[in-house]
Amino acid sequence: MTWDFSTPAAPEGGAGSGAVLDGNAAAGEFAGILAGDPTIATVRCAGCGAAQAFGQLPAYMGGPGTVLRCRECEAMVARVARTPRGTWLDLSGSSSWLFSPAPGRA
Repeated sequence: MTWDFSTPAAPEGGAGSGAVLDGNAAAGEFAGILAGDPTIATVRCAGCGAAQAFGQLPAYMGGPGTVLRCRECEAMVARVARTPRGTWLDLSGSSSWLFSPAPGRA
């Protein structure tokens, strides 16, 4: 089976996009790769520069992977897909991820 990982899920409920949820629904997929809780991260869009909480990013989970998009410009900021070859992580649509320390830690 061939996976076309270059084609992101379409915004606005396009073909193959599945239900649009918030980033909290995608947290499990990303937590397994990032070795931590992604919902504490603030993600900056590489396209428009908007900074937004991971949990506020629109999540498209109906395709061969999970795609997170920017709330402001709808650009893809992150995606993860599990394939027979392994797990693919693409953060190229984000310029940075800020993980704030847990309360009580510096």
